[in-house]
Amino acid sequence: MPCGDEWRLMKNWVILFARTGSEEKLVQILTQKLNSCEYLPFVPSKEVPYRRKGIVHNVRKPLFPGYVFVQTDVEAELIAKKMNAVLEDTKDIYSLLHYGSNKKDVVMRESERLYWERLFDSEFCIAGSVGFIEGDKICVTSGALMGLEGQIKRVNRHKREAVVEMEMMGSKREVTLMLDVVSVV
Repeated sequence: MPCGDEWRLMKNWVILFARTGSEEKLVQILTQKLNSCEYLPFVPSKEVPYRRKGIVHNVRKPLFPGYVFVQTDVEAELIAKKMNAVLEDTKDIYSLLHYGSNKKDVVMRESERLYWERLFDSEFCIAGSVGFIEGDKICVTSGALMGLEGQIKRVNRHKREAVVEMEMMGSKREVTLMLDVVSVV
């Protein structure tokens, strides 16, 4: 099993639904309870602009409040059993997300995982993007959203954000990400 900097190679991701606000505490608990060479719990985050005294700073906030992701190379059949054992011991975790009615189908599909990996930096954060608007078309010139312009549903230039439709565990979700529109042509 990989340890250290090789976490990006782990092919199985599962998502835990937890009490909002307890995500970081749960990452610490899971890190203690699970073998650190087999499991990597993390809270995906996003950069958001924060204005204070007229100065804009980028801060990190949870991408999905109330969700903790876990990366592993453990076989899919064993993951559900191990995670359910952890669920029994931790009252802040409500459930393990799954596809359809099969509660053992908990591993994120490869296409979804690869999509998320593309967006995240090494700290599982989606960095802000920069772009411009030409007519009614958005063009992203840098950042995580570059090449994903077709998934942008709405842009709010004043708040520096874009609403993007993404898939998570088989369902479509709208996520607000940072997009700084530098010019309108």
